[in-house]
Amino acid sequence: MKLKWRELVFEDELLRVALIIALVPTFCFFVLLYNAEISLYVKILIVFFTLVGEFYGAFFIRTKVVTQLRTSTNLMEAMIAGDYSMRARAHKVDGALGEFSHLINSLAQTLTQHRLITREHQILLGKVTSQIDVAIIALNNDENITLMNPAAEKLFQCRFEQRQGAPIKELGLQDIVQGTGAFRKIVEFELKPYKKKVYLHTDEYFDHGIKHQLIFITDIQHLLQEEERQAWQRLLRVLSHEINNSLAPIASISETLLKLVKQDAEREITTANDLTENLTMGLDVIKERSHSLNAFIQQYQELYKLPKPNKLVFSVTTLLKQCAGLFTESNIELKGADIEAYADLNQVQQVIVNLIKNAQDAQQENVNQPIIIQWLHIDGRLSIEVIDSGMGINNMDNIFVPFYTTKEHGSGIGLVLSRQIISNHGGELLLKNRHDGTGAVATIILPLSNNSIN
Repeated sequence: MKLKWRELVFEDELLRVALIIALVPTFCFFVLLYNAEISLYVKILIVFFTLVGEFYGAFFIRTKVVTQLRTSTNLMEAMIAGDYSMRARAHKVDGALGEFSHLINSLAQTLTQHRLITREHQILLGKVTSQIDVAIIALNNDENITLMNPAAEKLFQCRFEQRQGAPIKELGLQDIVQGTGAFRKIVEFELKPYKKKVYLHTDEYFDHGIKHQLIFITDIQHLLQEEERQAWQRLLRVLSHEINNSLAPIASISETLLKLVKQDAEREITTANDLTENLTMGLDVIKERSHSLNAFIQQYQELYKLPKPNKLVFSVTTLLKQCAGLFTESNIELKGADIEAYADLNQVQQVIVNLIKNAQDAQQENVNQPIIIQWLHIDGRLSIEVIDSGMGINNMDNIFVPFYTTKEHGSGIGLVLSRQIISNHGGELLLKNRHDGTGAVATIILPLSNNSIN
């Protein structure tokens, strides 16, 4: 079949061009040779060797180009297959072919380094995932298990080889991981033979352009139990102290009154006035301690009867000016631009008033120094700082322990209640000593978005 020009492959096209280029000078040479006065046999011999030389040269060029192209193809195929050890032949002379060979060798060396770095990262990642206590599970787009680290195997009491390719429902997480996107939450699911509370974090990654899901599970059961145990210990310590302070004098007075009554009955002497006076004093003590104990219980009830925040938009500047106006005897400086907050106005006001009162009590011996209240907007959150010039905080560990107080007539409930209010708004209440002098800094951090945690 006769090939069309455009159907010729590159090397055949190159051969054809070389022959066409040699055609004109060959024809002129043959014309001169035909007119030359030499033997016919010599002319035939010259024509033969000329044609052989031209065809040999054209095919040599074709073979040279094909060899170089096939060598380059083999190098590329080796790189695609992951073999970067092959190198193009180095040429001593400069030129396009030398530059091409140098480029191929540089590419192979770069890919070798990248593969080595990737391999090192994979080894590091494998060691990290095998040693950390966080259970890691990878799912493909069909929600089938593609990876489980040793922590996940221990948590679910199974081997990855047994679960590889299995649906996530075999681990009981199908209801938890449904949906798209990343999220973080504390959940409780059943791990035979009991339920376990864990911190669950999901995220997404792509492999060959296909979305996959990662599940990170942190077993916080023992952490919660330890925190709960310590919280109960602190609470029982405070409760025991407060109740004993009330029961001890009640028991002592009761025993004293009982002895007086018995002694009076044995002596059969009428001492009505003395007995009445002692009974009155004793009953007054019992009454006072009973009321104190009742007030203590009512303060405790405030912690778990705190209402849900009724949020609305309000001006922070206006709120702080109103709070500062309640303390006319103190020098309060306000620093900050106006910001609109979204929170329960009354509850936040209660917290700020409590912090100002604490600051006022803390610097009773340094009343000339102002109480500074400054606020600003940081990364979508409102930060309010109440800064005093008092003696600072001596015992940071107990400042949020219910009923712990260093004040003579303090209840020990103000800071705990304040932190609970801010926590219900999805924020934080932080206390620390000043670094630029004596005193303390109380910081309220509140989210400004109306999508904050209720």
